[in-house]
Amino acid sequence: MNPFVVLTRPAGRNEALAQRLARAGLDALALPALEVAPLPEPAAGWPVPEDYDLAVFVSGTAVRYYVDALRGRRGEFRWPSLCRAAAVGAATARVLAASGAPGMAQVIHPDASGPQDSEALWGLLQGRAWRRALILRGQTGREWLGQQLQQAGAQVHRCALYRRSAAAWPAAQLQALHQRMAAGAAPVCVFTSAEGVQAYASNIARAGLPEFWRRSRYVAIHERVAQRLRAVLAQAAGTEPDPMVKICPPDDDAVFEAVLSIATPQGIQSSP
Repeated sequence: MNPFVVLTRPAGRNEALAQRLARAGLDALALPALEVAPLPEPAAGWPVPEDYDLAVFVSGTAVRYYVDALRGRRGEFRWPSLCRAAAVGAATARVLAASGAPGMAQVIHPDASGPQDSEALWGLLQGRAWRRALILRGQTGREWLGQQLQQAGAQVHRCALYRRSAAAWPAAQLQALHQRMAAGAAPVCVFTSAEGVQAYASNIARAGLPEFWRRSRYVAIHERVAQRLRAVLAQAAGTEPDPMVKICPPDDDAVFEAVLSIATPQGIQSSP
């Protein structure tokens, strides 16, 4: 079966990887699992980094919305020297550095060669006397890092900048998916969030494509995402008992290489 790659990041974040896959000879279809939208400014106003000695960004999306919020208020974005910026992964740190905030070397973040998550970041933050910490995030998310900071004595303010909801696929995208499935193509599906896995499963059910799960192989950017995926697959009729799920870091280079490693006749037919 000829493979095609399904990219599930929110709209506007799949194009570069899709073009790169196309240059490598792979058909890519963008089917976002989640829609992302900014939240209104809180009544007390957006928190400013000058009031904190640590500001943690949980995603590139958090960086973009926060920078936009501050620029909307001030007309510019400058990072105060007394507030350390931190990111849960190297990809988020690069977005922060590109925004006009501190350079990459000034952002505390896990090394790209290792795990990219709250636990890895906490390994770099613990042992320091943080007094006031700002966590910039979505409306929902893990509380673990904030809890660690609080237990270490910091006052923690969680600022929700955006909300995520299940995406509704337009008719043209649904038709494109149905056509590929009808032609016998085998999906290689990239998942970047546990919440996105669940939303995707709901869309596949509404599309009436239970065979999608049986034919697919998967790339997940974290073990937690893979765990949610395996739980969904365990409930999907016709799913193989040990489906291929390859875990890789979240940056495009790593995802690209992971997709290539399984988007071949040999990879589709074997297990990792």
